[in-house]
Amino acid sequence: MSNILLIASRFTVALFFVLLAGNVFASETDYTKVYHPVINKAELSILQKDYAGALALYREAFKVVPAPFARDYYNAAVCAMLLKDKKQSLGYLEKLAAKGVSIDYLENRPVFDSLQSTKQWRKFKRKYPKYRQQYEKQVNLDLRADLDELYARDQYFRQAKGGLRVYGDTLNKIEAANTKKFLSWVENHGYPGEDLIGVGDTLEQLPRFSIIIQRQTKARKGHDFSKILEAAVQQGRLSPQAAAYLIEQQVGRSKYGSKAYVKINCSTCENEEPLDKMKRYLEENRTEKELLTLEANRKKLGLESFEDYKKKVIYSMTDKRFKLNYAWSVVNYQVPSKEAAKVMLENFVVADAE
Repeated sequence: MSNILLIASRFTVALFFVLLAGNVFASETDYTKVYHPVINKAELSILQKDYAGALALYREAFKVVPAPFARDYYNAAVCAMLLKDKKQSLGYLEKLAAKGVSIDYLENRPVFDSLQSTKQWRKFKRKYPKYRQQYEKQVNLDLRADLDELYARDQYFRQAKGGLRVYGDTLNKIEAANTKKFLSWVENHGYPGEDLIGVGDTLEQLPRFSIIIQRQTKARKGHDFSKILEAAVQQGRLSPQAAAYLIEQQVGRSKYGSKAYVKINCSTCENEEPLDKMKRYLEENRTEKELLTLEANRKKLGLESFEDYKKKVIYSMTDKRFKLNYAWSVVNYQVPSKEAAKVMLENFVVADAE
């Protein structure tokens, strides 16, 4: 009897240290150092069409963190497809399903067309309800619903007749209340990343609640979310690209270069002299010192170099199979006249990629 108790005691102690090690691993992992630099290498391998090399790097990155990002699972699944490794591709699609990505979304991705005629895909579809159930059990759906409600509150009076002009004071109060609620939830739950609230049915780049952060601009003396966002990136709760965009929205300037390229459009310039630069992809005209500062900011946040980022954005314009750019990577500005176009063009130069 005493031997059984001794074995049980040792097992309990061993289990305690395993769990403790797991918690330490999760809490001390800095994604900006061990995860995102490897993901960048994987994405650069994709640009070189070295899908085997990219897949090896994805596997390396996934091993060193407790929770990889859905977007990276997706790109790894595409690499596996292009290498005709359907089993491995389906393995990553199963992980996407467990994060909340819908079967309809995956079925509508052309890159997986050849997979959908296989027995493995039919098995995946049969098991999808199980993955969905796993997703619903492991994430906080109540919190996701509460966060969606903040977005609905933000939009309600903006969409009403008169919008901001009529309901300006009401909207200011709603924004303040939304920010207060959001901050309290962050304090209680941590930043609401993928593992907390899932990624929704699609691979959303920014959840709808992000509008709360975007409203709090420096110009309007709003709450500064930069420290919260930086910490969320380190903890693996937010991608550095999304954090960079949100911080830039708050500070009102290009601190990280999240808007890599710009296109300027003029609806009334048809009969004017052609503005050659308007037909091209443009980027901000930065000094060497500004570029050095930009690169330092990007590195600190765990971002790839600015040059690597621009390469990925250009690549994504022709190869739609992978997810290497973002909705904000290329910005389209609409100007009312040739004169306005000229003024705006003064701040930009034709992109090197051109």
